[in-house]
Amino acid sequence: MQTKYFRANKKEYCHITDDAVFLVNSKIPPRVPLEHTLGEGWGIKSTLNYIIFFFLFVYNAVSATYYGVDYIKEPLNYCALFLLFLSFKRIQDGFHSSTTPYISRSKITNVLFKTPRFSYPRLVIYFKGPEGKVLRRTISVLYKQEALPVLKETGLLK
Repeated sequence: MQTKYFRANKKEYCHITDDAVFLVNSKIPPRVPLEHTLGEGWGIKSTLNYIIFFFLFVYNAVSATYYGVDYIKEPLNYCALFLLFLSFKRIQDGFHSSTTPYISRSKITNVLFKTPRFSYPRLVIYFKGPEGKVLRRTISVLYKQEALPVLKETGLLK
């Protein structure tokens, strides 16, 4: 099987063929991984996010009943509200993202290449999951100059 590849991180390579995009831990793929399109709704990270959200929610509820109208005057409560919001956003993102190592190119709806200032660049692939739900797979890119020619040559990025 002829694939084009680039280095995703120190241990993984992203391989692109005519019909699939997949991640394996070698330059020459010994096998193509199986596709699973489940979201991260009940993974370990998501379960920890649910627990953190629960404790922050309970803290905010108890603090609001204890302080009453003076709830807004306490600076610690601003931090708790902000962390509660961030926790909620992480839970929400978990339902729209996936960690599948294999994505069929026929299911891909959109591909974005993001280059943040203070982090590694990443490839964001939007694809159709089960029941027509659009999921997101984020692949970090170790070397931008290695990945961009491969993505343009394979037609994944225009």
